[in-house]
Amino acid sequence: MHEFSLVSSVMEYVVKTAEAHGNRPVEKVSLEIGALQHVATEALTFAFDALKKDTVAENAVLEWRITPACIRCSSCATEYEPSDAFWVCPSCGAMGGHPIRGEEFLLESIEITDEPSSDTPA
Repeated sequence: MHEFSLVSSVMEYVVKTAEAHGNRPVEKVSLEIGALQHVATEALTFAFDALKKDTVAENAVLEWRITPACIRCSSCATEYEPSDAFWVCPSCGAMGGHPIRGEEFLLESIEITDEPSSDTPA
């Protein structure tokens, strides 16, 4: 389950960022996930919920958007969105190609509350 590893890295950065901003609670974490990452969103949510416990992100929600794959044909350079796991160019019928979009796994934003954490001294 690579989702746990992915979310672990995200949460490490989220917690450090919140700490750098006065240890304020995190409200929302937003991700951009490329379709070629093959992320199971249920596993992603499970990992996020497990890893946020007892952190400044304990009450945060996780949002994501999936970026469709885009492949450039190795033979004719046509760019296309594959319809399945087999990359067949719709222009020339060649198999394969090079991904130009869809491999992303990006932390888009972290929303932090304006209110200090109850653990932070006034």
